[in-house]
Amino acid sequence: MPLRVGCDIVFISLFQERLNASGDLLADRIFHPGESAGASAERLAGVFAAKEAACKALNLPAGAWLDILIEHDPRGAPMVAFLEPKPWIREITVSISHAGDYAIAMLAAVIE
Repeated sequence: MPLRVGCDIVFISLFQERLNASGDLLADRIFHPGESAGASAERLAGVFAAKEAACKALNLPAGAWLDILIEHDPRGAPMVAFLEPKPWIREITVSISHAGDYAIAMLAAVIE
């Protein structure tokens, strides 16, 4: 089965500027309430990078952010879920990291 990989990097301060400038409009188009409630710009940038990495790895349409849900397990490790079932995905894993003013995410998926 093929392995698909996606990666994305976000400049946190620019991302925060765009979120602030749009009010809730941009955040509502990208994040589910559980992803954004009380989250810092740094955390949101990481979640956005993970969603973009998922779109790239899985050939999802640009802007399919609300179909992708980035959750965190009790230890804080990110996990990927989809609102629309994707039965062709056999296994998926994601990693999010922050350094200075950047957030990066890498996603790998085994597909049929």
